Amino acid sequence: MPFITKTKRYTYLMVLMISVGLLSACGGDIQLPISEDDLEQITCDAQYQSDCPETYRGELFTGIATNYAYGKAFYRATQYQDGLEHGYSFSTLNNQLNETAWYKAGKLDGKQISYHFSTTGKPQWVRLYQAGVKIEHWLYDEQGVILSYKRFEGDKEVESISYEKGREWRLYYFVDGEKRQRHKDYYADGQLESNSEFIYADYKKLNEKTYYRNGRLRSKFNYDRASNSGMLETYGSDGKRRSEQHYGYNPLNTRHGVQLTFCGENGQVESSEHYNMGVADGEFKNYHCNGQLENSRTYVNGLVIDKEIKTYRDNGQLMLVEKLDSKGKVTHTTYYDESGKLDSQW
Repeated sequence: MPFITKTKRYTYLMVLMISVGLLSACGGDIQLPISEDDLEQITCDAQYQSDCPETYRGELFTGIATNYAYGKAFYRATQYQDGLEHGYSFSTLNNQLNETAWYKAGKLDGKQISYHFSTTGKPQWVRLYQAGVKIEHWLYDEQGVILSYKRFEGDKEVESISYEKGREWRLYYFVDGEKRQRHKDYYADGQLESNSEFIYADYKKLNEKTYYRNGRLRSKFNYDRASNSGMLETYGSDGKRRSEQHYGYNPLNTRHGVQLTFCGENGQVESSEHYNMGVADGEFKNYHCNGQLENSRTYVNGLVIDKEIKTYRDNGQLMLVEKLDSKGKVTHTTYYDESGKLDSQW
């Protein structure tokens, strides 16, 4: 049934409920709606007296109970069965729909909806109940745009989503008992800019994707808990991969393992580096986009150990030779022209 926001609609609904009440009386006897003031609660073992069944003229009440308040500005109608709220209930305030709910055996069961009755008449919040236990909750602004969502298991909140302009923004949830959060950010036009997941306790990033305005993937990050390492891949706006970077955590993320960059024109490896927890350690190589090695050097604990480094043109021809001292500093450079002959030295 659609949301009812107009006076004539809720009046029709009220008449419909009264008709149901007339037909729902025991034995098929016609029973008019009863004022809640005429009902009496019997004494029972319920925790709250308000949870005890209602009676009418000494019998458990079945039918529709109505109530006026605040000089008849407020009106409520509720279905009962065997003294307990059972079925549909609605209320109005100043001739505007205020709240609707469904009951089963005296407990909320189904959707309970509260409305922005004084302005747009659209839902303000929606709660979903099962046997009196709230399991979901939605919150909306006056224009009907969602603001937040929560999900419950028992008395524990297990999922929570905040929205920005109707778009999912912040999400909190549990995975195997661990609380996590997901962040989504957007460009001004509504295009998704980033989508990332974190461990709530220490804000460690588990995964992330970022996007260009054209919707293409910009970067992709994944963390591997088994090895306590992460990998970041970046892409150009043309969709081609630009880099691959590996990280370790000790405790913050730092470059660890191989680091690659790629030529934009064909995807060939452009550079390859190796780090040990942020310290250069291993071979560092640069390539031309045709795959030809440009130069190479080797680091050990942050220091270059090569005594000589050769740099080549894209055709494989030697271009220069650098001599290094024991600290990795260039002490002498020899240049060669395109014919391979000695050009200059310094």
